[in-house]
Amino acid sequence: MLLMRIERWDVRRDGPLSEAALRQKIEGLGYKPTIRTYPAGTLAAAHCELQECVASVLSGLIKITIDGESAILAAGDIAFVPRGAVKRVEVVGASAARCFEATDAS
Repeated sequence: MLLMRIERWDVRRDGPLSEAALRQKIEGLGYKPTIRTYPAGTLAAAHCELQECVASVLSGLIKITIDGESAILAAGDIAFVPRGAVKRVEVVGASAARCFEATDAS
């Protein structure tokens, strides 16, 4: 049984959520983030990740599926994707989703 690893933004621990604060958190975890915008209704094709990565939401909602296990991510959430995992992203709701996709910085 898979257990998807998701870290939720905690204002008490992480402070106010902002693009800069989320970028800093991701970089502090050892990843190099790139920003992406997914239009409403996007269903990205499933693909195999060649290296460990994370997906994080700045705004909007996404449904992320990793090796068949799904979760809804909201602003500030970070999902950890192991190397070799099959990942799919779907925008949930009527708004676009702004996300960081980040790969291992090493």
